[in-house]
Amino acid sequence: MTKKILFLILSLLALSPTPWSNASVFPTRAPSDSRIRFINYDAYNVTKIIGSIRSSVQIEFSANEEIAHVAIGNSVAWEVAPAGNILFLKAREVQPITNLQVVTTKLDGSKRSYQFELIIKDGEISSGQETYFLVKFRYPQEEAEQRRLAALLRQEKKQAQQIDGAFNAYETYGPRNWAYTAQGSSILEPATVYDNGKTTTFSFPDNQEIPAIYIVGNDGTESLVPKTTRGNMVIVHAISARFTLRQGKNVLCIFNEAYQPKGINPDTGTTSPSVERKVASDL
Repeated sequence: MTKKILFLILSLLALSPTPWSNASVFPTRAPSDSRIRFINYDAYNVTKIIGSIRSSVQIEFSANEEIAHVAIGNSVAWEVAPAGNILFLKAREVQPITNLQVVTTKLDGSKRSYQFELIIKDGEISSGQETYFLVKFRYPQEEAEQRRLAALLRQEKKQAQQIDGAFNAYETYGPRNWAYTAQGSSILEPATVYDNGKTTTFSFPDNQEIPAIYIVGNDGTESLVPKTTRGNMVIVHAISARFTLRQGKNVLCIFNEAYQPKGINPDTGTTSPSVERKVASDL
């Protein structure tokens, strides 16, 4: 008796589906129109597609994929036309169920495989009928990762903007050295010149063309230095006892009458007391 019961239990277990078994699945209807369908990608599922005579079906894969290979079991009953990440199907005549296999290539070169079961019916194709116009695949894990990366990029951009804001605030409102004089062509003369111990800012009238700005070394040689232009304001990423402004034959010398070679040290590792640089090993 015990052996018979054990045999029946084993038989039932053999016939019952395992937790990892998969089956043919119908795509989910869109709320607004049953002819629009959605389905989550699963490499081990077979997706059922219902095609109707006198209508076509559009299957849309990820925008990061391109169709590489298409194989169909019955090419007489079905017409197939791949285009990028979209596959168009058209039922020609009512015939028995067949299959469709699609292999796509992702942007990173890896492959994806899709399995379909194709069913043809004849009849109405209006909304509410069991017919498909569009089947769109979704990729929950990939989409979640894309959202995570997008959020990370937004956070990094926000932090960068906050740092830029701190630098700009120090540039705008921090202590300044205004002790500058000029000698030479007056048409090149800036409206204001000042430095904050790290950078030198030249502001020009709105209607004045901005000249080339050179830093003058101790030996009298002139050289260009990195600078940032914001409208009519030029921020030279250096301080110097002397600058030369040139435009054609016009030359203007700018002298820093309170030049401090070491500048102002905010003790933060940056040009701003509001932004501190830390070595990764110290974190």
